[in-house]
Amino acid sequence: MPTVTRDSTQSITVKASAEFMYDLVADVSQLRRVFTPVIHTAYLERSDSADRVERWSWERQLDAVRTWRARRTLDRHAGRIAFEHENPGAPLLAVTGEWSFKQSQGETVVELRHEFTVDSDDPAAEQAAAMLDRGAGMQLGRLKDFAENHEEISSLEVSYEAFLVIDEPIEDVYNYFYEADRWPERIPHCLTATRHEDVPLQQVVVMDVQVPSGAVHTTKQARVCFPNEKIMWRQLEGLPPLDDMLYGYMTFEQTADGVLVTTGQTELLKPNGVAKRGWTMEEAKHHVAEVRGGRNLAALKSAQEYLQRRRG
Repeated sequence: MPTVTRDSTQSITVKASAEFMYDLVADVSQLRRVFTPVIHTAYLERSDSADRVERWSWERQLDAVRTWRARRTLDRHAGRIAFEHENPGAPLLAVTGEWSFKQSQGETVVELRHEFTVDSDDPAAEQAAAMLDRGAGMQLGRLKDFAENHEEISSLEVSYEAFLVIDEPIEDVYNYFYEADRWPERIPHCLTATRHEDVPLQQVVVMDVQVPSGAVHTTKQARVCFPNEKIMWRQLEGLPPLDDMLYGYMTFEQTADGVLVTTGQTELLKPNGVAKRGWTMEEAKHHVAEVRGGRNLAALKSAQEYLQRRRG
């Protein structure tokens, strides 16, 4: 197989400290806040100077969820993070690279370098190289936007949880929420639902739901499922009017009294949407946490009632 190795380097200047930018990239738990396609991230291995990480993201062109794993070497003192992809998708055969952060006069030059090897006979090689280059530019742009506005963004975020103990087998409780395409049979306000899962446990779910006003609302979510453990999700389309961003999780924990199901979500509120309602930001956060948190609890109770009826 003939191969060719290429490199690509892009940079951007950010009004933030090098330490802040380094931490933002090094801490993969922050990626859902920064990058809108990211559904979930995890540390597979971790030490002070190296780690192995995984990221699940929605790929718009495929309308599907894809995963990315990399080994990284972290050097905070030098302001560098080197990485090597474990599972590059064809026609990419290998991908390595490095982030660097250089501060100068209150700003930081963030550089992202890639070196990648492709199958030169593959007709998709040029397209893959262009997508890698375009993706790097988008990452840098989003990092700049987040870093320069992170205080305002933090002030617009609201997170909340609801939980319920369901005295049923954990497999049944998990499957109730995993089988999203069966929700119209189980949830009165869910009119239709389709579940696309071209890779096991990685879903795109489209639903038509009837809201309290009687209107029909279409939503689209990307979900990553871990059997009997958790479901991580991100709303892609049909965001509530107050939201610029919406993502969350559901966890399942076996206890002596049954399965403790916890559902939580984070919303990034729109300042203009809040102002149109005549609310302060704190009033909007209270409303969202109370009303939507209440709906989440109602969904848990609906699952409990359904499973009890089925058993009885």
